[in-house]
Amino acid sequence: MRILDGDKQIPLRNVQLYLTPREAEKFCQALKLLLVDPDANEHEHVFAEDASREISVSLLTPAKLRDLSGYSKAERKMFEER
Repeated sequence: MRILDGDKQIPLRNVQLYLTPREAEKFCQALKLLLVDPDANEHEHVFAEDASREISVSLLTPAKLRDLSGYSKAERKMFEER
């Protein structure tokens, strides 16, 4: 698991999510879409009901970690950390 603060572009180690039932359902749907092809270079967005916040989610696989060229500098740095 890797977590990146999209605003500050820094990795995070501990995050708490508070989702409404509707937001949780959208989060589950996003994960199900990604699980169709875990190695695809895809991601999904889940927005708060009032659109004031966003979760961007993607799946992390060994194949994706072998080629980091499609990721931002902050993402590449985060993936290289343990």
